[in-house]
Amino acid sequence: MKVAEVREKLKSRKKDELQKLIVEMYKQFPKKVRETKEIDNLIDNPDLFKTRKQNSKKAVQMPDLLSVEYKVKRFLENARAQNYIAPNRVIPKKERSNWRFTAKRLVDQLTVLSGQSEHVKACAYYLEEIYKLFCYASGHYVFASQEPFHTIRLPQPDFYNRVVSLKKQVEEPDTWIRESMLLILEHDHDHDILTISLSEVLLANLHNAPLKERAVSIAQHLVQEKEAEVSKEGHINRKFIKYWDKEYINDLVEMILMIQSALGEYKAANAFFKKHYMATAGEVKLYVLLKNIMRYERVDDWLREYESALKRGIRPRDSLQDTTDYIRRENEFPRFIRSYE
Repeated sequence: MKVAEVREKLKSRKKDELQKLIVEMYKQFPKKVRETKEIDNLIDNPDLFKTRKQNSKKAVQMPDLLSVEYKVKRFLENARAQNYIAPNRVIPKKERSNWRFTAKRLVDQLTVLSGQSEHVKACAYYLEEIYKLFCYASGHYVFASQEPFHTIRLPQPDFYNRVVSLKKQVEEPDTWIRESMLLILEHDHDHDILTISLSEVLLANLHNAPLKERAVSIAQHLVQEKEAEVSKEGHINRKFIKYWDKEYINDLVEMILMIQSALGEYKAANAFFKKHYMATAGEVKLYVLLKNIMRYERVDDWLREYESALKRGIRPRDSLQDTTDYIRRENEFPRFIRSYE
């Protein structure tokens, strides 16, 4: 029976019946169980017993930083050496699948330790190293699973947020903002995580206007750096730029659009996007821009950019045409960009 069912049945029992019932139940417990579960203490003082039980649950053993550091370093070394998937003499075959339990425990311990101000810097560093390892493992053979974030039941955006929130506490804004952007741009993602999901986490950590403005400046500088690097390599024609360079620039440009839109600087956001976003077809660039404009429900901006594109000879896809017709008719955005016939 469930506890609620037991309570319901006991309601109708008389006092002497309950006493006999408890005595008979007591007899059923072996002596070892009575001692281990402190049944005698429960009978002597139920209230004190309950209080002690509650306090024992709250008293979580604080892990030792030096011990956790050592275990994290060993874990990282073994993972990078592929000792969790390849035959080796360091980790026995039957123990290699236990990497997920080790990783989960280390991440939880570092998170607990980060609550102490003297340990924040070290915890931020080691959590970031594990995060980078998991990013790499999302696209390479490091563990038996190529979904490490999912395997330890910690979604990548949540793990990323832990890292960024700790870096904020111990690093200057220029440093943590730039490095947090590079964590998005230079590392693999879990298969079902979009770049925008991580960018939204970063935006949430830019909790005031000065931080957002600084982030825009840093991101724009990163765009300029990458464009200069591409130019030096001789890729004057954008059609022949490496895929990853193109993605790097485009992810940054969308990030800037998001942050500037959050600041209310819509005109500047649209202008920077149109100048720097890289697409072989103007219609693709229009689609991405309008999709971002829709996120901030800027009806006037949508209609303005749409009409401007038509004047430049761009023919929008059917879904954009139908969505624009819907906006003109209802003066609001639909839930999705799609055909509305």
